[in-house]
Amino acid sequence: MDGSSADFALYTGGGRIIHQLTSRNYELWPSKSYQKLLSRFTNSIIKSKNPETVISPNVNVGDCWCFNGTKGQIAIKLSRSIVLTHVTYQHISREVSIDPILSAPYEFELWGLPTSTSASTGGGGGDSGKGETFTLPDSIAKSNKRINAIMMRVKSNHENPPFTCLYRLQVHGVMPQ
Repeated sequence: MDGSSADFALYTGGGRIIHQLTSRNYELWPSKSYQKLLSRFTNSIIKSKNPETVISPNVNVGDCWCFNGTKGQIAIKLSRSIVLTHVTYQHISREVSIDPILSAPYEFELWGLPTSTSASTGGGGGDSGKGETFTLPDSIAKSNKRINAIMMRVKSNHENPPFTCLYRLQVHGVMPQ
């Protein structure tokens, strides 16, 4: 975790998921008709945890939110209106993963959402592991534009077509005077 600055997306600090702009949770339903019938009486439907998991402080195996497919998004209303300086994305490492981390995001975009219009705040992607902090380019960081929400748009994962899993997203910035 980035302990050097406040996390304005943190659920316990007031961050909230914007469900209207967030992909649906991953669900795996039985494929055979007799399994579908039995699923009414047994709990054989596999369901993801809620997206609030992404803005909670745990980064343990299975403590993640998954959505269907390789493309999706999560939108977060921040606890305060801030000037964004950097974001940190955390995913479990290969060493602790039970399966290969094919469901981890590979390429994604981060969008800052000011109160009036949407503006791109940069992008990221690459190898998953402990935590990656993405510092904004100076042209954006020094613009002093306030945002009150952020959206992470996943464009691809590490080649797991059924679903993508997100573990933790932290949003850092400064509160303007």
